[in-house]
Amino acid sequence: MAFPQADTDIFLFFNGFHAAWADRFFWVVTNTWTWLPLYLTAIFFFFKKFKKKGFLVLAAAILVILFTDQTCNLIKRTVQRPRPSHTEQIADEIHLVADNDGDLYYGGKYGFPSAHAANTAAFALFLILCFKEQRRWVMPTAIFWSLLLSYSRLYVGVHYPIDILCGWCIGLTWCSIVFWGGKRILKNFCNKNKVTP
Repeated sequence: MAFPQADTDIFLFFNGFHAAWADRFFWVVTNTWTWLPLYLTAIFFFFKKFKKKGFLVLAAAILVILFTDQTCNLIKRTVQRPRPSHTEQIADEIHLVADNDGDLYYGGKYGFPSAHAANTAAFALFLILCFKEQRRWVMPTAIFWSLLLSYSRLYVGVHYPIDILCGWCIGLTWCSIVFWGGKRILKNFCNKNKVTP
């Protein structure tokens, strides 16, 4: 699968903005464990808003991430596009970031599409759909978080822009399928059994 040269050029442009403080900042941002408090807070509010149905909402959120993540892994193994950090042609131009042990972070061998971008886009949309009443602050916060984490993947040198864009598409698609598909199934079940959804 061929990718346009512009993808590499745009990557190098954004990857070129670096500083010592930004290296540490974006290493924290790009680390999945950094956002564990966010996920736990979301789970708390799932149960606070949906009560007993919080288990269904949590199950739907898990399915969204599971489907999204596995779709990205399948495409990565099929397309086998090396990450920029594993591309010799731009090795002298790319800026990589050191991990907590001081070693340069390269990520896995293949990077198309970005599972980080896909999962964050999926979870951001899921939060927006679940908390419609609080959309004034949930929507901009969720979108900003997803964009920041996605940009961090460019900054640390492990994804091209097309990796990010494709990841967003996958995440948003799976979130839409699971969210509205689940609501439809639940509604039909309730109507059939004459119970309140």
